[in-house]
Amino acid sequence: MKKLISILMSALMLFGVMAPCAAATEKSECDCGFNPVIYVGALGCSDIVRDAGTENEQTLWKIDTGYLLSCIAPQLPTIAKAALTLNADTFADALIAFVDDCFGDLTLDGNGQSLPNVNTPYLNVPTGSEHHADCDYYFDYDFRLDPFAHADRLQEFIDQVEELTGHSKVQLKASSMGGVVLSAYLQKYGHSEIETIITQCCPLKGTAVAGELFCGKFELNATALRRYAQDALPYMDGGDFIQAVLYSLTDALRVAGVWELLIGMGDIIVAQVLDRIYDEALIPIFGSFAGIWAFVPEEYYEDALVFMGLNEDTGDLYNQVENYRVAMANIEENLRKAQSDGVKTYILCGYNVQRTPLVSAWKNTSDGTVDTMYASVGATCALYGEELTEEYIASLTDTKYLSPDKMIDASTCALPDNTWFLRDWLHCNGNDAIGALYRIMLTTDKQLTVFDMEDYPQYLQNDDATPSLTPVTGAPNAFENFKNKPSALNFVLMFSAIIDMILAKLKEMITNIGG
Repeated sequence: MKKLISILMSALMLFGVMAPCAAATEKSECDCGFNPVIYVGALGCSDIVRDAGTENEQTLWKIDTGYLLSCIAPQLPTIAKAALTLNADTFADALIAFVDDCFGDLTLDGNGQSLPNVNTPYLNVPTGSEHHADCDYYFDYDFRLDPFAHADRLQEFIDQVEELTGHSKVQLKASSMGGVVLSAYLQKYGHSEIETIITQCCPLKGTAVAGELFCGKFELNATALRRYAQDALPYMDGGDFIQAVLYSLTDALRVAGVWELLIGMGDIIVAQVLDRIYDEALIPIFGSFAGIWAFVPEEYYEDALVFMGLNEDTGDLYNQVENYRVAMANIEENLRKAQSDGVKTYILCGYNVQRTPLVSAWKNTSDGTVDTMYASVGATCALYGEELTEEYIASLTDTKYLSPDKMIDASTCALPDNTWFLRDWLHCNGNDAIGALYRIMLTTDKQLTVFDMEDYPQYLQNDDATPSLTPVTGAPNAFENFKNKPSALNFVLMFSAIIDMILAKLKEMITNIGG
């Protein structure tokens, strides 16, 4: 009898020990049917801080105005002297000193390591268990560092989110440089814990502005500068009328030749100081960032290594940079493999926006920062404001991936059925209409294609003012835009188009007379 009682007591004790575990297991498993979303942030998503936690704490990235002014103030006398004496070297002295004061402490050593007192002390840690399409976990990182270091931390972040929410998979939405982190993650960890991948405006194959600047191909162009300013106007505060006035001003400056004059003066200064600025500021500081090296497209890479002086003798930074080339080279294969294994995969990119006007590739169509051909992983794109040639279009055996405005052929993309193009979408600028599309992608169980949704075909016109996404039906037309939306800005755009037509006709007439 005592033996039986002992057995029963042991069984009860064992059950008592296991019951909390069973309860914890049951509590940790979520049957909501929606895997949590992790948003992988863009460049600059975290503060980089010097002397964190001390009375001297200073944010070095996401710079506040006061710090910026404190860095430029000591150089004002030198700048004034340079202006009075027209001395380019004096100007270079001031500019280099400013860059060094403002960004110098961000410099990494030859092994890609930061100064001990410069770090990201306020990185997010996942907390809470709430998860749905409008509630995500934000993953941030130090953009300077090795992308594979971020991949390691992202894996830890994923594990923590899964533990918090009771799910065994997550959905990743990467923005801009977040695509670099995603590329490194897929290369190292694969996709077994991912249900959905969404990339928005990501330099999955790099961006020309990094490639060309890392090769020393700096260029100022009046047309690009004016277009860049004009493309930014719809995103400014101040209302439609103010935007129209500013657009008119930029066009007036063009007709008066002011843009060309400014660029001409800038070219003279750049020619005299560019080598010094590269050698004494840009290469030592920004050339030390493995994260920025990840933006260099493959076709620029070998020349960039030579120009920036990076090689196997310069420390572990070189190995970090080389390792990421493997992730970039394999991104097509890694995305296709993920999709074939059931991971819903979506690529969104912008086009028809003037890219950064500092490089010779200023004609590339882009979202203003990332070239469309790189963000889409291989689309064939016409230059900004142009159409694909008639010969190219005639060579296509199937035009189902050709944009109605004849600017893009998506058939050459890594995932042509799952890549969307948003015209006039400024780099990673979100609105409710784009958010609604993301919500569909995150909540739908099956892989969607560009042919599945009547309201969301492959080519969409983005309008932040409305906000709305509507199917692209043809090439941008200033006259139709004003007819459909008679705003002050659209009137000025139409008037500008008329001026362009008149100037083109006059130029043609003069050419014919001269001929």
